[in-house]
Amino acid sequence: MSRLQTLIAQLPAIDRRSIRDVEQEIRDELEFHLAMRADELVQRGLPAAEARAAAADRFGDVERIRRVCRKVLLGERIMLQRLQVALIVALLFAVIALAYQVYSTQRTMAEVSDQLAQLRSATDAASPPDRAGPSAAWEADCPRVLETFPASGATDVDPATDEIRVTFDKEMTDKSWSWVRSSAEAFPDSAGDVHYQDDGKTCVMPVKLAPGTKYVVWFNTANYQNFKDREGRPAVPHLLTFTTRK
Repeated sequence: MSRLQTLIAQLPAIDRRSIRDVEQEIRDELEFHLAMRADELVQRGLPAAEARAAAADRFGDVERIRRVCRKVLLGERIMLQRLQVALIVALLFAVIALAYQVYSTQRTMAEVSDQLAQLRSATDAASPPDRAGPSAAWEADCPRVLETFPASGATDVDPATDEIRVTFDKEMTDKSWSWVRSSAEAFPDSAGDVHYQDDGKTCVMPVKLAPGTKYVVWFNTANYQNFKDREGRPAVPHLLTFTTRK
C-alpha cells in the first residue's frame, strides 16, 4: 500500500483551470510566437503588415494548431484525473482489505484466547493440581460446599428463579468469593451484587435466567480461590450445573 501512496503523491498536479482559461492561454501563446516571427521580419526590413502576413504564412494553419494544442492539453488533464481517481479507489480498497484483515485476526485471537481459558478452567476443575506447602491437616480443614440452590444436576429449574445460593460448612471471609465461569454462554447473567447472608456461610448471587438453558458455575478452581474461611483456607472447588425448563 505504501507504493500506491507514493505513486499517487508523485502524479503531476491536475490542471484546475477552466476550459476558457486553457483556450485563452493557447491563443496567447500562438499570438506570441506570431508576433516574435513578425518582429524578426520587420527587423530585416519588411513593412509591418507584410511581416505579419509572412509570419502567419510560415507558421501554418493557426486554427488547426490551436485545435491540436487544445486537444493535447485537455486530453492530458482528463487522463490525469481518471488515473488519479483509479489510484485513489485502489488505495481505498487496499485500506478496507487491511482493516478487515486486522479485524479478522483480532477476532480469531479473541476466540482462541476464550477457548484456551475454557479448556484451562475445565482441566483445573476436573483435576485440581496439588499445591506444595499446606499440610494434610490444613487441607482437611478447608471449607466445603454443603448445598446449592438450585441443586446441582437439576433439569427442571424455574427460569423465574432470581438468585443462586451456595452454602459452606464454615463461616466464610466476607466480600471474598470466586464465582468462576467455564464459558460466557453457560454463566448466568448477574442481576445485582453478590453478598453473604447473615449466617456468614451462604453466598448469594442475584441472577436473570433464560428458559431452556444449561448453566455451569464453579465455586473456586485451582486458579481462583477467593472463597475462604475466616482463617484464610480456600474452599474445595465445587461444580454446580443445572438446566432451566423451557
